[in-house]
This record gives sequence, structure tokens and C-alpha cells, in this order.
Amino acid sequence: MISIKNAAGQVAIVKGQDVQVTATLGSLDTLSFNFYNLHTNKVDGDVLVPFSVINVPEREEDYVLQTYNTDDIGDYIQYSVSAIQIARMFHYHYVQDKIGVDTTTNKNGNSTDTSTTSKPIKLKDALNFLFNNSGFKVVINSDVNQNSVKTFSDGLGGGYADELLQTAATGYGVEYYWKNKTCYVAKEIGGKDKFVFVDNVNCTKISVQEDDTAITTRATGTINITKQNGDNSSVNTLTSTYISPLVKEKGWPIIDATPYKEDFTDDGKSFVMSQQLLDDKVKKLVHDYPSIQYTVDGANFKKFAKYLHDVSIGDYGYLRTRQGIDVETRVQSITSYPQDPSKGNTITFGNLAFNLIDYMTYQHNQQDKYREWYTSMSLNMSNLAEIVHKANAGFDTFTTNWGESQQQNTQDIQKLQQELQQLLNSQKDKDKDTTTDKGNNENDDNSTKQST
Repeated sequence: MISIKNAAGQVAIVKGQDVQVTATLGSLDTLSFNFYNLHTNKVDGDVLVPFSVINVPEREEDYVLQTYNTDDIGDYIQYSVSAIQIARMFHYHYVQDKIGVDTTTNKNGNSTDTSTTSKPIKLKDALNFLFNNSGFKVVINSDVNQNSVKTFSDGLGGGYADELLQTAATGYGVEYYWKNKTCYVAKEIGGKDKFVFVDNVNCTKISVQEDDTAITTRATGTINITKQNGDNSSVNTLTSTYISPLVKEKGWPIIDATPYKEDFTDDGKSFVMSQQLLDDKVKKLVHDYPSIQYTVDGANFKKFAKYLHDVSIGDYGYLRTRQGIDVETRVQSITSYPQDPSKGNTITFGNLAFNLIDYMTYQHNQQDKYREWYTSMSLNMSNLAEIVHKANAGFDTFTTNWGESQQQNTQDIQKLQQELQQLLNSQKDKDKDTTTDKGNNENDDNSTKQST
């Protein structure tokens, strides 16, 4: 069942059909479902208005209505509903002020010069600033350094709270996810070595899709560092260019990434980019490998929960294809069916860099670990098979014993019936003999009397 509550407090309980939840790393969960309503029952339809909150008990999560449409089906109206996590309402909060920036106004005669100076902001201060008076809470995990600092070129603020949160997460190098109205910030969501999916063993199939459209082979960067010396200022410009070695080794074409450019003020206190940091940043802008996406169909966690860890967004693990290729990957998206236990989940794994040499080296160094994992999985699968075998064997034994017992009972009944029939036949014979004897005795008496 699904509950729908509108902003006025009116509630309707409906029976959802095709209830589907899709969770994606870095995005809010989405919900879709259908339900049917009699034309004469206006209550269920009336609660589907802007800002209605939908609750799915199995997920323990609230969603806010996005869209719905209706279709007449005889005496019923079919409603098709889509919703998004209630954290979407964090977007309603617009942050007008800014932190991490100082504005200085200098008057020179009749002219006025305005300049801004960026200042470093601690992570905890940035998050408290964004969540203040928003109606939402933020929790920072223990693996995150709350005092880490970041300088934003134009400060942080002057925008919608959810967009600024994404900007902050990118700047501080953290990730986050929502549970109702609470945001959880972590260094990285998910855990390592959380699953092993083997094609056609504990999932239906593993599909692979390769995309070359995002490839770039050259990146450039420019930073301007302004240093103030009294009334005078000087500007030092640093540049950097990185070209992928695949251009020379494989003959790949030059494909430019979006250039990086940023201005810094060297006041002796604020963060300033150096040549080495610029080189490192520019190198990371190059995406010289195809994006490879893996999808696992039919991974029913309910069915294999005893043998595999629960899998969540952001978790790392391994896939083994039917060709025997092992791939480490990360869960990017999970589509689940919380009210239909017969449907297995579909998992999409994120795009990962694929380097054959690194991959082969890693494989070589991890042979023992692989052997342990797959041995453990084989044992688990064997245990599963043994449990099924024992269950079947137990059922077969029960069936055999029951059949033999029934056969014995039938034979006993038939034997008793035969013995009873023999007794009846014997009694009939005795009764017949008795009747014959009595008749002979009476004739004897009559004969005696007549002769006398």
C-alpha cells in the first residue's frame, strides 16, 4: 500500500501497481507507480495536487509529487504517478548571502573601484551556512575532515541551496546522499569489496556498453596570480598543457577538453594554485579512454541475501562475465520493486577508466584474493545447492515413506477385507449345515411315530 498526503493534510491510501524506485549516485531517488480509482471516489484523485507527499512503507522514504496523468478504463480511472525524494524541497531554499569573499571599495577622486578577495572556507562552515533555516539537516560522517578548506573564486552563495550543495561537494571532494530530510556527507559513499556478481549464476545476465563520445586527448590550463604590493600590483600567469600519450602511441586525434582558467589573489593567507598543482589538475581533465557501463539484470537481493552482502549505491565490487573476464566496478544506479518480491533488481555500474596494463597488474597482485572470493562464493553456491538438494531429498523421502505407508495401509485393508469375507463365508457354511441337520432330525421323529 502507498499513502498520499496533500499540503492540506488530506490523506488517501491506495494500492500501488508496478511500484518502481530508482536510486542513482549523485541524484535524488525517483518513484513511479500506478493505481486505480472508481469514478465515484474523488478522494484518492483529489490528494494528487502540487506538493503532495507520497510514502512507500518498504523504503521508509517520503517522495514529493512531480507529475501524474489519468486514463479512463471502464468504471475506473488509472493514475500514473511519478515522484522524487522529498529532499527535492531543499531546492525551494534560495541562499541570497555569500561567504568566503570580501568586497573592498576604494575611492580615487571621483572614481570608485570595487574589488573582491576570496577567502578559504571550512567545510563545516560551508554546510552550516547552506542548511541554516532551510528545514533540512546535515550529518557529516567521521571519515570527513570538517576543517578542510576550499576557496571559491566568487564565494559560496547567491543561488539555490541544492545547486550550491553540489558545488561545495565537488570543491571539497566529498559525496552525499539523502534520507528523507537529512543529508549525509561522506568522503565516499559505499564500501569496498561488497559484492561479486557472476553472469548466469547469481544474476540473469551482465551487459556491457561502451561509449567513445566523451574522449578527450588534450587539456590546457591558465591561472593568473595577482599580488598586491602597497598601491602597486603584479600579475603572474601560469600555463599548462597535457597531451595524452595515446596521440603518439596509437595515432589518436587531438581532441580538446574544456580549458581550465582561474584567477587568484596572493595575500599571504589565501590558497594559491602552484605550477605543480596546475599541471596535476590539467592532466586530470583529459578523458583518454572509453566510458564503459555495465548493467546487471535480475540481481534479486531478497533471494541471495543469505549468501551476498546487501548492495547499495556507491558500493565497489566485482563482475565476472561469461567470458571469464573480471572487472572491478562501482554501483551507479539501482532500480528496485519494493512491493513485488517476484522481481529482481537491475543494477547499473558507473563508467570507469579501463587501463589494460594496470588491470593485468592488479589481477596478478590480487590472485590470492580472487581465489578466496570465488572459492567462498562457490562454497556459498554449493551450500545453496545442498540446501535445495536436501529439501528436495527430504520431500522425496517424505513422499516415498508416505507412499509406502499408504501402500501398506491399502494392503492391510485388503487383507482385513479378505479375512472378513472368509469369516462371513465360513459363517454362512455353518448356518447352512445347521439348517440341514435340523431337517433330518424332524423326519426321523415322524418316521418313528408312524411306525409305532
